[in-house]
Amino acid sequence: MMAGNDCDCLICRLEASLLEELSEKKGLQEYKRWAASSEVLSAFPTASELIAHLHRQQCDERSSSPDEILVELVGADASGVPHWLLERLLLLVFVPTMHRTTRQVSAAFPLLAREDTAQHLFAILLEFLHSKELRSRRSHLAYAVARKMRRSAFRWAIRESRLDFPNDSDGSLVALGEIEDSVERADPHVLLAQFLDNCQRQGWLSEEERQLLTEFKLARVTGAEIARRSGHTVVAIHHRIQRLLERLRRIARKSGSGTPEQLDLFRC
Repeated sequence: MMAGNDCDCLICRLEASLLEELSEKKGLQEYKRWAASSEVLSAFPTASELIAHLHRQQCDERSSSPDEILVELVGADASGVPHWLLERLLLLVFVPTMHRTTRQVSAAFPLLAREDTAQHLFAILLEFLHSKELRSRRSHLAYAVARKMRRSAFRWAIRESRLDFPNDSDGSLVALGEIEDSVERADPHVLLAQFLDNCQRQGWLSEEERQLLTEFKLARVTGAEIARRSGHTVVAIHHRIQRLLERLRRIARKSGSGTPEQLDLFRC
């Protein structure tokens, strides 16, 4: 179960069932066989340790970044890994995302059954995990999956809610149609991605600088992992990130628009 979680919803019951299945003899053997042939997965003796690592979204110098692991999992269909094992691992990886998205949808659409929302998210996730769109990515996979699930879930919820208002005449359908956009705008990760897009278009950030900020904040890659890959020290990486942020703040102040709230998302 997710750390500190005593929820008994459909998603958490599925998580418990999948973890139990992977801890049984067949699951342990199949995972160990796969991990032994994979440089990326060999750092994790059991599937449970791999899932726990990804849920923490942390990595150190001894292990692969979340993106490297997710690329390995998403592309494993073609390497002879049993389909049932791969599917269960991927479902477990995104349990926190499904749980969070279900809460968001339920808060915006309280009349929709939470289990219906969860079942729809399972279908969205399984479809997207096997898509060419996701398989072609080499970075920010978790962010792409979370965004896909959130958008699809809110569009589904809007359609379901419209069924309850077939003869709407007071504009409530328009308001429902705006809910997804408002959630997108309020999501810190979406706000930050849009802000960095704009900075790059304005020439305030290079491609490489934008990638550094994106990895550090959106992909949750640690300074230690970035340092290991780049050959720099952790201190040098953190100093560079701070210099980039100060540059963006100075540019924002000179423009007269004030410091964008997205920069506050970098405060620890």
